[in-house]
Amino acid sequence: MKITSLPAKRFRLKDRGVIREGAYADIVIFNFNKLSERTTPLEPRAYPRGIEYVIVNGEIVVEKGKHTGRRPGKVIRRYD
Repeated sequence: MKITSLPAKRFRLKDRGVIREGAYADIVIFNFNKLSERTTPLEPRAYPRGIEYVIVNGEIVVEKGKHTGRRPGKVIRRYD
């Protein structure tokens, strides 16, 4: 869990980097055995293989490897 919670804590991003009730749900579920890059110089924006689900702010954005069209993310700004 430190790979996500420690950077979030260091940058003072409240409710990020952890999975718990009330926190933002940003989760990627992938199949390690199928994970591979598909980009080429002619197609630099191709989605990688093996990414099964992406959940952003609790909404499914990639489902069964396909983008759902949802865009629930937002720019995170940290003010001191």
